[in-house]
Amino acid sequence: MESVAALKNLLTEYGLDPQSEAARQMMVYLALLKKWNARINLTAGTDWRQVGPFFQEGIWASGFFSREADSLLDIGSGAGFPAIPIRIMVPRIRLDMVESRAKKAAFLETVVGELKLNGASVHSKRLREHLRESKRIWDCISWKGLKLSYRDLEGLRAHARPRTQFWMLHGKDLAVEDPETMAREFVLLRREECAGRKEWRLSIYLPR
Repeated sequence: MESVAALKNLLTEYGLDPQSEAARQMMVYLALLKKWNARINLTAGTDWRQVGPFFQEGIWASGFFSREADSLLDIGSGAGFPAIPIRIMVPRIRLDMVESRAKKAAFLETVVGELKLNGASVHSKRLREHLRESKRIWDCISWKGLKLSYRDLEGLRAHARPRTQFWMLHGKDLAVEDPETMAREFVLLRREECAGRKEWRLSIYLPR
């Protein structure tokens, strides 16, 4: 199925009005992915079989976003999954995306501008540098596609509340360098199989 039609079907499946602002933003996001992927390596491809699972994962994950939470820090945002779909589905949140690779950060900045995602920011720097410079406290912190170190987790805890949720999207192995530290310093709130990506999990933690 052609990707635009497939995305419309997916949005309908999740109860999103095809004429809504959120649906429009999703369509623009898909178009930007196709345009930019021809120049830089954002995803393996833009065929729906390749990008569809990422859209579904982000839309599905947005359903776990706490009603009390109004801010999200996404680490290593890359092509914007799952952060951009979550922000589209939960428009009230302030979104900070940290992406050290300049070309991918430029893509994310374009997405933020084209979709008019007020309250969303892109930080083209490494995580530790961003944490040193920022005084913000986040309600939710997410990452995928990289493994955080003990030092990274300690830095993030300094920017978290007791109720801040740490969202780890991972495959068979946890997305941390030291799983024992994760078990010692955090408590697992829930673990769910990612919709659209059956070999991936969303593990949600709270700091101890």
